[in-house]
Amino acid sequence: EIRKLSFKKLDHHRVHHGRNRYCIDKNYAGTLIIWDRIFGTFEAENEKVVYGLTHPINTFEPFKVQFHHLVNIWTTFWATPGFFNKFFVMFKGPGWSPGKPRLGLSEEIPEVKGNEVPFSSSASQLLRIYAVVQFALMLTFYEETFADKAALSQVTLLLRVCFIILTLTSIGFLLDQKPKAAVLETFRCLLFLMLCRFGHLKPFIPSLSFTFEIFFSICIAFWGVKSMKQLVSEPWK
Repeated sequence: EIRKLSFKKLDHHRVHHGRNRYCIDKNYAGTLIIWDRIFGTFEAENEKVVYGLTHPINTFEPFKVQFHHLVNIWTTFWATPGFFNKFFVMFKGPGWSPGKPRLGLSEEIPEVKGNEVPFSSSASQLLRIYAVVQFALMLTFYEETFADKAALSQVTLLLRVCFIILTLTSIGFLLDQKPKAAVLETFRCLLFLMLCRFGHLKPFIPSLSFTFEIFFSICIAFWGVKSMKQLVSEPWK
């Protein structure tokens, strides 16, 4: 019984990641749930937990996913009147505004119905497969970079990190079907060949170098044609 009261269980962790009103700001403990019991932040799982953000952003673009909350803080900061109120925007809860409790009002958190589904791309099945293939290739380069980081030059390491970030961004653009996704993917595939040519990026299996060059050359041709079609179809301004 003491162990049940002291240590965190799977249902406790599920509550911590829920977007239900009763789950918000609960069960912070990593191992010892007794601390949440002591400080009043413990909550048992008493209904189906719905995961995700209270206000879904519905995008696969990594920069927006990582920094949208900072943009929200910045926007709220300038929209809030008064010097001290602006200060509190940065240090109180995201639901706070003048006249509200420190963490905001729980009733303003969108209610969940239990039938919510994760955001899904409207891209075609073929495009999704392409995105998965490119992500898998990027993952192998990431693993290789992490394993060999001590032997790589600073320039090579920096270029590889930039390429990995660019790949994630381009995949996000493709899945979101952004207007300039084809242009960005053309540039990314071209950059891959350039990095390989100058020795900053190498296939994890050296014998596949030629195969990779052919594959990415085809990708450049395909996305390049789509980019040109988009540019031609856009009205001149």
